[in-house]
Amino acid sequence: MLTLGELINRNARTHGDREAYVDMSRRVSWRALDERTDALAHELRRSGVKPGDRIGVILKDCIEVVETIGACAKVGAVRVGLNYRLAPPELGALIDDSGIDQFFVQAEMAGIATSALQHSDRQPRLIGIGAGHSLERDYETMIAKGATDTLFKQTRHERLMICYTTGSTGLPKGAIYPHQLMMESMAAIALAEGATPDDVFLHAMPASGVPIMHLMRNIFHGSKCAIIGEWDAERALQMIEAEQCSICVLVPTMLNSLLNSGLIEKYNVSSMRQLGYGSAPIPPATIRDAVQAFGCSFLQMYGTTELMGMSMMMTATDHNLALNGGHDCLSSAGRPLYFVDVKIVDDAGNVLPDGEAGELLIKTPYVIPGYWNQDVKYSETVRDGWLYTGDIATRDSQGFIYLMDRAKFRIKSGGYNIFPVEIENCLAEHNAVDEVSVFGLPDPKWGDRIHATVTLSDGSDLTGEELREFCRGRIANFKIPKEIEIWDTLPKGPTGKIQKREIIEICKQREAAPHSH
Repeated sequence: MLTLGELINRNARTHGDREAYVDMSRRVSWRALDERTDALAHELRRSGVKPGDRIGVILKDCIEVVETIGACAKVGAVRVGLNYRLAPPELGALIDDSGIDQFFVQAEMAGIATSALQHSDRQPRLIGIGAGHSLERDYETMIAKGATDTLFKQTRHERLMICYTTGSTGLPKGAIYPHQLMMESMAAIALAEGATPDDVFLHAMPASGVPIMHLMRNIFHGSKCAIIGEWDAERALQMIEAEQCSICVLVPTMLNSLLNSGLIEKYNVSSMRQLGYGSAPIPPATIRDAVQAFGCSFLQMYGTTELMGMSMMMTATDHNLALNGGHDCLSSAGRPLYFVDVKIVDDAGNVLPDGEAGELLIKTPYVIPGYWNQDVKYSETVRDGWLYTGDIATRDSQGFIYLMDRAKFRIKSGGYNIFPVEIENCLAEHNAVDEVSVFGLPDPKWGDRIHATVTLSDGSDLTGEELREFCRGRIANFKIPKEIEIWDTLPKGPTGKIQKREIIEICKQREAAPHSH
């Protein structure tokens, strides 16, 4: 298969004047995209970037996200996407871990980037994108200088990207994405979802990590992708109408915001033929409302960073079957795709029969080959080619997979994977905190909302809101619990271990009967 850079070049030759990407204020054709990524690659090579070097990117979704990964692919560098919502100490740790020497930074995030360097041993060269950044190098100046050169000779390299997961303990894990396998995975997903040359993608998912694969699937057909940027329900509807978007993938919070906006009927969304959703389950009632509102087919996707994309889908046919009463699969994660094998095992590794709950294991050609600098963690996660997902699941007689629980109490909130231990460690840093337990509670808007219960040292009158304020700047804002309750004691088992499941059950029962005491 052609590399990412070669596909951009091919589309420039065969679809040169066709629009490749648009946002609310800009448009770029395939020819212009090829020329700009060539120019940027020239300047990166001139500045000393060698095959295998890591290049950091901290951007909100925009056309430059595609341009920067395209230039990295052409020069043979490894793109490292960093989430702008992380706190400076978290970003600094990832800068050191990945070993980046060049760092693309959106102008409005220059302060975040420079603050992150105060927590980093490495001091990469910062390249500012947009007006008013005052950084060492300027993105458009680099492209202007590189555009004077001859056709860029691309350098193939084994690795295309490092995609950081949210760490369950300590440093997040950097999933390594080989160039060839990532392109094959993207193509397999495009085939499974039925993308066509006439489709116009609406991109909504934050592309610092694995959702960049949604942003680039139009590359196989040389079709157009419309980028929303920071999520806004009305902006999404405006773009659907203006660009005649036909296909997209949303997280549940985005779909809910569209349904609750009261704006769908004000815009022409008849061009939409397929709406995909993923990252967290959606209540069947919400799916029914969405089908009625948009009048198009629906597709659910299940995947993880370690799978370089999707492994299961609930197809439009599956949705129709369920909506017409033929099967109760709307609460499932779908069925394995044609290149995927799954099994559900008990704690001893024995394969369980249909209907029994155990850990979900997945094997595909697209399981990542390793974590950056974390071989031990990888050997714990991938064994004999099987990815141990940490998800507790069951399978029915027709092959639908149902996710029952998250091992290690992983929280999925607003499309982000969040692990309680990181938040617990932060709260435990406060000298007035004695014990702490963090977990997710079901939330109709966020999927899960982060909740914490703590006990305090004798004599402390600290409040939950003061503890929330304590978290600011230490962890990303989206990881800060929505509520922190002060309890006298936390329930414990015979060995003294805090019984998190018991705490969760207490909170759930209380919410089910809000007026009881």
